[in-house]
Amino acid sequence: MELGDDALRDQARAFGFNRGFEIPMPVVPSIYPDDLDVPQTALSAIGQYDVRATVMQMAMVGAGVANDGLVMKPYVVAEEQAPDLSTLAVTEPEPLSRAVSPTVARELNEMMVGVVTDGTGGNAAIPGYTVAGKTGTAQDGTDRHPHVWFMSFAPAEDPKIAVAVLVENGGRLGDDATGGEVAAPIAREVMEAFLQ
Repeated sequence: MELGDDALRDQARAFGFNRGFEIPMPVVPSIYPDDLDVPQTALSAIGQYDVRATVMQMAMVGAGVANDGLVMKPYVVAEEQAPDLSTLAVTEPEPLSRAVSPTVARELNEMMVGVVTDGTGGNAAIPGYTVAGKTGTAQDGTDRHPHVWFMSFAPAEDPKIAVAVLVENGGRLGDDATGGEVAAPIAREVMEAFLQ
């Protein structure tokens, strides 16, 4: 609440919120709401109230932290090939914004490693690799089970992959689900498949 609504919105925007993307198809923007009062600001600061985030957006947040605070423009197609497999076009990675300084990104990286080594994200641990991650829960109305999240990257000291997982309404565990229990193992399997 002391940081204030505008500072939080500016930081969210630096990570890609409130922006539209084409990858090349249009992507629904993630939203950090406008005109918040003090209680709404407090709720929004932890991703509640009217904050809306896509899974791609949260992967971009993780990738931005992993990339020393530099968020890249998302894309789906890395290379277009002709029928004879010759290269027609290659997508060159482009920066979107500097969300945080390299120093802050390293501090976040260390905190996210702690989530996996000593906190709620232990189910994302991969033997032989240092994984950074963050669990999350998002309420989905009063009559539905919450969504559970896990956002991660690995190896933390030299990141090669960033992953975000959303399990809607807690999957088969419903109200008993947590991001660490349900979403983190899925992220681990995706990262393991890429790394090994």
